[in-house]
Amino acid sequence: MKARRRIIAALALFLIRGAYACASIQATGATPSTATDLSIVRPTTAPASPTDTLSIVTWNLGYAGLGRNADFFADGGKAYLPPGRADTKANRDAIAAWLAASDADVILTQENASASVVNWWVDLKGAIASRLPDHTQAFYADFRTRWLPPPLRIRNGLATYSRLGVTDVQLWPLPNDGDPYDGALRRHYAAVAARIDGPGGGWTVINVHLAAFDEGAALRRRQISTLLQHAQAERALGRRVVIGGDWNLRLAQTDNPHTTEARYLFWVHDFPADLLPEGWTIAADSTVATVRTNERPYRPAENYTTVIDGFLLAPDVEVVRVAGTDLAFEHSDHQPVRVELRPR
Repeated sequence: MKARRRIIAALALFLIRGAYACASIQATGATPSTATDLSIVRPTTAPASPTDTLSIVTWNLGYAGLGRNADFFADGGKAYLPPGRADTKANRDAIAAWLAASDADVILTQENASASVVNWWVDLKGAIASRLPDHTQAFYADFRTRWLPPPLRIRNGLATYSRLGVTDVQLWPLPNDGDPYDGALRRHYAAVAARIDGPGGGWTVINVHLAAFDEGAALRRRQISTLLQHAQAERALGRRVVIGGDWNLRLAQTDNPHTTEARYLFWVHDFPADLLPEGWTIAADSTVATVRTNERPYRPAENYTTVIDGFLLAPDVEVVRVAGTDLAFEHSDHQPVRVELRPR
C-alpha cells in the first residue's frame, strides 16, 4: 500500500509540474480574456425577493488544497500538491457545507476549482454547486489550461453565487503584465461583475482576485485603477456598487504574533487608499485574520496572518455589519468575511 501511494504521489507531482509548465507556455502568449471564458448557470427555481439589505460572503477557497496541514512552493514552502486526497476531500466537504449554511444573498469565491491535479482530482466547484441549486452561478477560470486534456486540464478561478435575481454578468479584464508566478506563470486577471436585483437601480456586485507577487504592488495599483474605472461607470448607470474578494493587499492594520521570516513577506503591502474616489470606503474586520502564509503548515502564532479579504463600497452603500469568521485556517489558507449592506 505504501509503495502504491508513493507511485501515485510521484505521478501526481510529475503531472502538476507538467501542467504548470504548459500553462506557463500558454499564458505567456495568451490572448486577453473574453466573455466566452465566462460560464453562467441559472437555476430552474424562482429567485429570492430582494429586501432593503444585501448580505455578501467572500472567501478564497485555496482550491480545497490549502488547508491547515498544507504548505505551498510558490509561497516559500516545499509542496506542489495538497497533503493528500483524503485531506482535500475533507476540505471540499467542509467548505461546501459552510457556504450552504451561510444563507448569504451573494457568495463570492476565489480559487474555486474543478477536479484536477492541483487538488488530487477533487471537484470543489461541483460540490458547492450541488449545495446551492437555487443560486445563479457564474464562473471564470483565471488560472487555466486551454488545450490540455484531462488529467492535465486545470480550471481554477472566480465563482459568484446569487440567490437573488441576476440580470446580467460581465467580465472586466484587468492588467496582466508584470506578474511572475514561480518565475513564468501568469494568471488571466479579470473581475466578474454581476448585476443583481435590489432597491432603486439595483446592485452591481463585483468579484475580484488581484495579483500577489508583482514588484512593489505596481500591478495591483494598475488593477485597482482599472477596476474603479469600470465601477464608476456602473455608478453612472444608477447602480449601487460593491467590490469584494481577495485584494492581496492589507485592508486593515494588524499586529498578530508570528515567527515568519521577512523573506516570505515580500508581497505584503497596504491597500493604496490614495486610489479611492471620494466617498468610497473599505469594509473589513480587523479582528479576524483572513489569510496566513504558506511557507509551512499552519501553526498559531507562527505563520504570519493579516487581513486582505473584504470589500470596497461606493458612497451610496452603508455597512450594517462586517465580520470575519475564524475557522483556524482548517480548510483554506484564507477565512471567510461576511458583510451586510443597505442603501445609504
